[in-house]
Amino acid sequence: MISTLLYHKLQNLSRKIFHRELPAPDRKEDNVDYLTVKELAELKGCSERYIKKLCKDEAIRSEIKLHPQNKQPCYMIPLTSLSEELQAKYYRQKRTEAGLLPEQEAAKEKKTEKPTAPQRSFEELSADERSEVNLWTDIVREWQGMRSAYKGSKTEFDKLYVGKCQLEHPSVKISTDILYRKWNAYRNNNIEGLIDKRGAWNRGSSAIPNTVWNAFLWYWLDDNRPTVSLSYRNTIIWTEEFYPELVSLIPTERAFRRKIDNDVKYALKTYMRDGEKAFHDRCMPYIVRMYDMLEANDCWIADNHTFDIISLDGKTKHRLYLTAFLDAKSGVLTGWNITDSPDSQSTTLALRHGILRFGIPKAVYVDNGREFLNINFGGKGNRTRKSDTNKVDPTPILKRLGIEMHNAIVCNAQAKPIERTFCTVKNQFSKLWSGFCGGTILERKESLKRRIKNGDIPCDYEIREALDSWIDGEYNCQEYGGSERCFKGMTRIDVWNKTIKEVRKASPDVLHLLMMRSTRKQQIKRNGVCVTIAGEQIWFMHPEQTLMNLKKEVFVRYDPADLRQVRLYDAENEKFLFEWKNADYLMVDYLEKIQENIAEPQKRHKMAKKYIKEQAQGIVDNLTPEQRVSMVDISIQRAEQRKSEKFKIEMPAKIIPIVTNGEISVAKKAVGAEDIKVPINIKLITSNAAKRKK
Repeated sequence: MISTLLYHKLQNLSRKIFHRELPAPDRKEDNVDYLTVKELAELKGCSERYIKKLCKDEAIRSEIKLHPQNKQPCYMIPLTSLSEELQAKYYRQKRTEAGLLPEQEAAKEKKTEKPTAPQRSFEELSADERSEVNLWTDIVREWQGMRSAYKGSKTEFDKLYVGKCQLEHPSVKISTDILYRKWNAYRNNNIEGLIDKRGAWNRGSSAIPNTVWNAFLWYWLDDNRPTVSLSYRNTIIWTEEFYPELVSLIPTERAFRRKIDNDVKYALKTYMRDGEKAFHDRCMPYIVRMYDMLEANDCWIADNHTFDIISLDGKTKHRLYLTAFLDAKSGVLTGWNITDSPDSQSTTLALRHGILRFGIPKAVYVDNGREFLNINFGGKGNRTRKSDTNKVDPTPILKRLGIEMHNAIVCNAQAKPIERTFCTVKNQFSKLWSGFCGGTILERKESLKRRIKNGDIPCDYEIREALDSWIDGEYNCQEYGGSERCFKGMTRIDVWNKTIKEVRKASPDVLHLLMMRSTRKQQIKRNGVCVTIAGEQIWFMHPEQTLMNLKKEVFVRYDPADLRQVRLYDAENEKFLFEWKNADYLMVDYLEKIQENIAEPQKRHKMAKKYIKEQAQGIVDNLTPEQRVSMVDISIQRAEQRKSEKFKIEMPAKIIPIVTNGEISVAKKAVGAEDIKVPINIKLITSNAAKRKK
């Protein structure tokens, strides 16, 4: 391979043969100044190797001349081939060296120099940059230590050490020049000088005009989530319409994709393209609930789950629902109920099931569904409307039991750990059945349609029986999966047994009374009180008590599973009043003959009439015959007494008679009447008579 010096000699020889020989030592020829490679590198602020490369590649005009000092061939660059800015800088330096540049101009020149990039601290560097700084620090320290101990030629040692580093660090490019530069940067505490920045001069920059980029973001950051290709094409059309001079500056689509990855923040992209909820779920900080101070039965979490199983109830095919309560501390499923449709009754039954097994919790954590927020179970809560403020509702079941209710934020499923429990129910229980249909169409197996057609799906009672055994025998006995490390290796039921401190219990009879459903405030009517079940009114009454308490406002508590009787409570203070039985004898089919079914109602009517007559007769019998004075007599007697005592007319001393036109006529006296003087207007009477004749 031809060396650089030999190449220069051959090039110089060719120029001598085909052109005239260039003069050597004179640096100023034909009034043209020439700069050496070193001088131009200092003037330009770059390395000598870079200037030599420019000369070799003929990027700048240069000539091969003899060096003015060592008389060796070298590149000489004419000053006229440089830019005007570099020429002006060269002459300013010469004037400054000669002392011809004024102090103010020199200070201004120093002030206008381009500022150097600010030094970064070690912590501000990336991991790769810190590793590179540490590597070069170790290298230069080792080099200086071995160099100082070497007794031979230091230059020869530097070459030997470079060979050693090339063997130990083959991935690091090293030479004596690089070693000297790194040592100089290390001595000056220049961290940036220890980092290799080759190939990263334009990192982070983009050739996309800002106007075009803003238009691209306008199209791409849309909730329709258009593709980058579509947005790129629309941006080109937009630029042709408004800024045609920028069309030629638009780079390829790949440049836009790189700028999206580098400049568009994930949070902004999520908010603009995926919506506010996705931004809240993926980008906003979340609350971490601490379980350290929580004990078993302090809080139960409730929710409903749709079984991913198609089952039979004898006639129809459907999917059942699971209402469950989960202990927040241990993760134990305390109570549950399987129903055809989730409602407040299913929630009440699930809570009753849990209380009979584990006791009464201190609080429950539920969402804002109607099966939880209603007048029977937990009160209206967040569903209370302005029209409900004046209504008097009965005490809900949770308040009677002394259970505090907490509601989750709307559309915030992450706040309820029971959702993960339902996922376990799906994966470990629902997938066992032949009627498994999956939560989505993608999870639905191909054989399901054939199984449904052949009736090869489970019945409801099979699922009910299997779930009871699976929850207590499998789920509650699985390993605890909560966040508290102290319970690692324990089962859920073991965690509950270890953390329970006290249990509030209620006997089945008391619990039955406390968990009865209640109607809104109603008045006792002629047929008593009614309870509406599935749109049907069921009446309850007691003949005598109904008659004596008509129009009284009461709350009616009942058990949907036992409608033989209900309990009535005063609407003002919820004090217990009566217990009435079902009045089914008042309901007769429309087409049945009333005469055949009227005996019982008539009997009860007669009993009620007899009772009210006895009550009325009792009131009459409380007075003696002398005391039974009629209201007319006692009223007249009282009026005469008050007339004689208080009624008296007193006329004033001055009396003014009434005179009309000075004419007074005396009317004829009626038989037996006293003389009364009445003023009569004769003229008015005469004129009225004439009008009537006309």
